[in-house]
Amino acid sequence: MSIQSFFPINPEYMTWENWNGNFLHYFSEEPIMYDTEDNWKQVAKNISQLTTFESYPVPDPEAFKTWQEWASALSFILNGPST
Repeated sequence: MSIQSFFPINPEYMTWENWNGNFLHYFSEEPIMYDTEDNWKQVAKNISQLTTFESYPVPDPEAFKTWQEWASALSFILNGPST
């Protein structure tokens, strides 16, 4: 599967469930976990191990205090800098 050219989901303005669900929608060919916010780090680790994302430097969730910070960093990596 190829990466979408743009992942238009801003984690700053949504709940974990909405972000996780949207990520599942955009990358539906991958076996992405759907789990509660308490388990966001496990979902993040799962994403980093999927073949679609192996060529991207998916950030280590342990380096972040919140899922929003991690998801923002992941979105930047997938989308590149905004203009």
